[in-house]
Amino acid sequence: WNRKIRSPQGGDNLFLSSVVALDADTGAYRWHYQTTPGESWDFNSNMDIVLADLHIEGRDVKALLHAPKNGFFYVIDRTDGRLISAEKLGKVTWADRIDLKTGRPVERPGARNTREGIEFYPGGAGLHNWQAMSYSPQTGLSYLPKLEMPYYLRDKTIDYDKWTARPFFFNTGYDALEFDASQDIPARGSLIAWDPVKQQRAWETELPGIWNGGTLVTAGNLVFQGNAIGEFAAYHADNGDKLWSAQTGMGIVAAPMTYRLDGRQYVAILAGWGGSIAGMYGLGVSQYGWRYGERPKRLLVYVLDGDKDLPEEEDLPPLTLLDDPDQHLDERQAGQGRLIYDAGCHSCHGYSVVSGGLAPDLRASPLTMDFDAFNAVVRDGLLERNGMPKFDDLHEDEVRAIYSYIRLRARLDLAAQAAKSEDRK
Repeated sequence: WNRKIRSPQGGDNLFLSSVVALDADTGAYRWHYQTTPGESWDFNSNMDIVLADLHIEGRDVKALLHAPKNGFFYVIDRTDGRLISAEKLGKVTWADRIDLKTGRPVERPGARNTREGIEFYPGGAGLHNWQAMSYSPQTGLSYLPKLEMPYYLRDKTIDYDKWTARPFFFNTGYDALEFDASQDIPARGSLIAWDPVKQQRAWETELPGIWNGGTLVTAGNLVFQGNAIGEFAAYHADNGDKLWSAQTGMGIVAAPMTYRLDGRQYVAILAGWGGSIAGMYGLGVSQYGWRYGERPKRLLVYVLDGDKDLPEEEDLPPLTLLDDPDQHLDERQAGQGRLIYDAGCHSCHGYSVVSGGLAPDLRASPLTMDFDAFNAVVRDGLLERNGMPKFDDLHEDEVRAIYSYIRLRARLDLAAQAAKSEDRK
């Protein structure tokens, strides 16, 4: 993401973070609009695009609605790419506004001063991510999952001229992210209804989790959405009142869909936990209880008079962390291992070795109790067929450092659990 490496002389870097229109018959370029010129914060624009015919300031507009990661909601004339309006969906600190004459963001002073480190909103997960939004011509509102969470970037130790990417590593051009999963992150998730004509919130419902599913709005004036705690719910599209919900037994990040068969309407949802937040954010999402491989993923279909029940799931026992108290752990070596882990392992196994459910929790894995077994997985690809990549470019001393860090995290977290247990007594 670091433009100082990608483009040291500056520049907008087309077509990063852009909506690009091509002629569907010939593939010829028609127009583009760049939401984040010279992108440096992971504010890509891969989010879905919705087409809507709107009446704005006395005229009919063939509009394109787009809410990329950078926190703004854009209304664009889809015939020529002209920006009509853009407003903040929530907390945004990297830019003050979008200049409607130039179409460019007005960045806040210091938004790119990452040498000493900056914190900003929205984080790299975006204020809206890839989970789909929807639009209702009846209400004139867009419905989308919203996420407010900060991010921290620093490139103090980066040599811009010598930096190189490594396979399967977090190749952002910034320092390994400094984050401790034991800390509370100020984050909140919600379902928001947005008026694209007035460019303002119509209603917003706070959700119990931060990583929630896409939306579906129907002609029956309902908005359907699944959420991080496994709840599939229907809301009144006009005001956000919750009208119905069902527990699916698994966190949901997918969008629902609807279809009609033999005159009956069905609503379907994929219940399954995943995505970057499930991989990276450790303790922030592990609280939902979707441990890797321990809950079934399902395609669930609902109908108005449906009478089936899901089988009851037994509560999972507490996660058992493993440690050998007689094993000597070198804290300096573990500190080196943390840097490598944060650059290459955290995006699946979670910050501070706390898994959010995308991959096994390494503090509880028997394979991490023995260095030779751990080395066989990491460097030799013992579990490559299971989806664990082979890091054969790592030196053995780097693998040993990662191993020491994992073992130290397990020991420290076990001690913290014991202390909490004593406090409760």
